[in-house]
Amino acid sequence: MSVLQPVRRHVPNDHSCLFWALAYLGEGGDCGRAKAQELREVCAQEALKDPDPATRALLLGFDSVELYATWIRNEFHWGGENEVLVLAKHYGLEVAVVCCESLQVLCYGSDHPGCTARVYLLYTGQHYDPIVFGPDASVPVDHEQKRLSKGDTSLDSGATDLARQHNVEAARKASQRRAKKIKCGGCGTLLSDAEAFATHCGEVEHDDDFAYECEEVEVVVEGDEALPEGTLDLNSDNVQTFTNTGVDPLSNAFPAPVTIGGVSFPSLEHYWQATPFLGVSDDVAKRIASAKSVDEAVMIAGGAGPAAQRPDWRDRRWELLLEGLVAKGQQCPAFSQALQQTGEKTLVCLDADPWGGMQAPGGIPTGQNNVGKALMELRSSQLKAAHPTP
Repeated sequence: MSVLQPVRRHVPNDHSCLFWALAYLGEGGDCGRAKAQELREVCAQEALKDPDPATRALLLGFDSVELYATWIRNEFHWGGENEVLVLAKHYGLEVAVVCCESLQVLCYGSDHPGCTARVYLLYTGQHYDPIVFGPDASVPVDHEQKRLSKGDTSLDSGATDLARQHNVEAARKASQRRAKKIKCGGCGTLLSDAEAFATHCGEVEHDDDFAYECEEVEVVVEGDEALPEGTLDLNSDNVQTFTNTGVDPLSNAFPAPVTIGGVSFPSLEHYWQATPFLGVSDDVAKRIASAKSVDEAVMIAGGAGPAAQRPDWRDRRWELLLEGLVAKGQQCPAFSQALQQTGEKTLVCLDADPWGGMQAPGGIPTGQNNVGKALMELRSSQLKAAHPTP
């Protein structure tokens, strides 16, 4: 006879995972949402029928059993130890909960007279999954064993090993760095965003069948792997990041008035928001220049829409950005000093705008960081001016 091995089965990762898992072990088969709601009602009725409702409410952590019943019936509320106890009695089972955090096995329901068998749950700290048994992990559902004899702890060690495996896998996933990329359908090149893909299509020659198709893919880098070539490590000592919040003198939103083209702007961000409209919709540009805050300037620019923008703005963005930074460097000593103090560090603007800044929500930075690049070009120009070649 083959030795039984614990096998983890997965139930939906929603607010009802405990009910899904116990229904699977108690009844078998594919239990749906109606069953989860049914088990919530079992817990509610158990509390409502208690002959000492005041003590029961106290144990449950509620002012009354009625309040608890309303709470547990809500499908967005998680089940926990109280519900395990009730459902162990409901199914006549001894429920062994294998805790990933403590690597201990906690048993519930053993003292109920109707208890006849032992089942296992894996608890990760945020999710419950049922544990079944078979000769190996590939055991099909219709041949798995869900129950052991009551009090049989012979598989506790193997079930605890599953908890250890979960912890190792969770640690590995936590160390991963991820990023969404656009994959060119013609050559397979990975690009940061849709705008980078459009630029790629204009610069790279593809075959005659290329239909400008692309797809979004996820790049995953394990914790012990180096970042993809050409990717910045934002945690490097040689990288200095800043956000466009107005606190850092390097940011466009820093409250330093700047005059460009005879027009005075409260900050460089005001100028930047006005650039799409200069020479075409000067009334919009003037309203932006008069905005009392950066947020107001952004709202005015967004409200004007693309139709009011100059047609060459996208092509001239870099030129206009650099022009504004040069003016800020000449008119704001705090900005020039802060820029010089960055030395030779790579400057990165953390911003949601993929053209101007970079983001790293999954750990791998994406974005073109043109604000950071323009700052480094200005820094280089200032250094050359301060130390001209003989």
